[in-house]
Amino acid sequence: MADAFAQELQFPGIQDGEYQRLLEAQLVAGSGELGRIVAAVDEMVLVGQFRAVMRKQQILVDDVLSVHILRRIGAKGRPDIQVVQRILIAACQAHDRGAKVVVFNKGGSSYHTGTNLCGGLFTACGSRMQKADPKIKDDWKAFADDIIAYGEHMSLKEPVYGFTKHSGEAFDWLEDHGLAAHHLEPYAGHTNVRAHRQDSFKGRDYIDVLEKEIKARKIEVHHRMPVVKMYFDEAANRVVGVQCGREGNFINCRAKMGIVMATGGITGTPESLDRWVPSVAGKGVAIGGEGNDGSAMMVAVRDVGTPLSHMQYIASYPCGIVVNGRSGPYCRWWFITGQGGILINKNGARFITEREGICHVTPKLAGNPDGCHYVLADQATWERTLKKIKLSALVGLPSWSEERVLAEFKKQENLWKCDTLEELSKESGVSLEGLKKQIEIWNKAVETKVDNQFGRTDQEWQIGAGPYYMIRMFPWNNLSCGGVRVTEEFQVLGWDMKPVNGFYAAGETVAGVHGAFYCGGNACGFAHTSGFMAGKYVTGFKETKEA
Repeated sequence: MADAFAQELQFPGIQDGEYQRLLEAQLVAGSGELGRIVAAVDEMVLVGQFRAVMRKQQILVDDVLSVHILRRIGAKGRPDIQVVQRILIAACQAHDRGAKVVVFNKGGSSYHTGTNLCGGLFTACGSRMQKADPKIKDDWKAFADDIIAYGEHMSLKEPVYGFTKHSGEAFDWLEDHGLAAHHLEPYAGHTNVRAHRQDSFKGRDYIDVLEKEIKARKIEVHHRMPVVKMYFDEAANRVVGVQCGREGNFINCRAKMGIVMATGGITGTPESLDRWVPSVAGKGVAIGGEGNDGSAMMVAVRDVGTPLSHMQYIASYPCGIVVNGRSGPYCRWWFITGQGGILINKNGARFITEREGICHVTPKLAGNPDGCHYVLADQATWERTLKKIKLSALVGLPSWSEERVLAEFKKQENLWKCDTLEELSKESGVSLEGLKKQIEIWNKAVETKVDNQFGRTDQEWQIGAGPYYMIRMFPWNNLSCGGVRVTEEFQVLGWDMKPVNGFYAAGETVAGVHGAFYCGGNACGFAHTSGFMAGKYVTGFKETKEA
């Protein structure tokens, strides 16, 4: 197969015997539909001289040959664009603009992603749904200002502007292609109503749309194929292809137009999380899509020379229930506190206003005993909460069913249901004296409408009779905020802060959109919007007017 393909390329300047030697030096092993062994060198390059120069410059021959080969050959069956790895919306956009696309995914399926773990929240400005509400007056700049302010002004304006200008367009595309039922709701950190929530509270609704559209377009998707090498033509400042695979099963793939890297962040494993973010090292739940370990970013650093930025920032929700080492589900405690519940520490005392943005709560946990906190509710609060949200959505992300939640309450390990405060204190270890004192203070604050502890003004319900419900939570480290730097068109920047030709990025791989703190709903919104636009830009798309 290799000989036939080499002959097809017809480079007459190389002797027959050289093909075998080059194959041995630069073996490209593939499998499946794209599986070929490819090797070729420009007829104008004398192999002996080439190798001598490389030795003198102390450059690895294989690496240089790889770039040279991929730059010079016009191999049949090679895609115009590669999407590495999971933002399928980018593949759809590139395809619809006439490109031949192939997707390489490190995970086992399209559902092994952070999107599948999210609660179905997609912030967007200018969608048809938002525009249809006459009470909502929003614009992309106000959206951008909210993101930057919430991120303590540590955001980079390029990805923020690229996101906020096009978020409504991206959401409308998903809606047009069969997105399941959804609604608008207010959300902390946003000065306007722009949070589009799936009625199911499931991020997989977005993946369902994209899986259907990928299949309809017959776009090739290769799972279990992480990127291990990027081919970079330094002279042209262009990424010209990638090598993907594992365990001896590798595919070298040339990209005529370029690649879109959408390989997620660093929250997939405790090791990658702890390496990059010392503030959460060893703490709480590590949660993310399979393969979110930063390895693809390091490939880009090594092979292309792209700098990384904002790696120290993490979206850490104070919502994680640790049940198995560093894993566990998620509790949406704000639904409980919105119906009369309070947040306390092991001493039984409140430590923050329950209306604080959830990412801003996490740093406060370091000052609490055992680095955790608890949400406390009486029976009336619990009943009001479950009228607003299903139990499996309140506690359960990513996979706990209502039955599992009820079973966990019976275990009395992280979730407690007790008839009396005395029993609750005994089972949980939370101070009984502290519980009684805090409830007394809270009930007076409800009565007087004055919260002398933390200044809440919306408290409506006192904590009354049991049974009492309480859930213990640690940091849930679900979204990293660092990665490669990009232009407003999501083109990756090199060490010189100049765009790298043929190299685009989307989703959690991109640095700086969230700044120091993640504002809820922007992760899913940014992932799909950046993918939506990157898939266009990589094909040469240009804006015709100001968005």
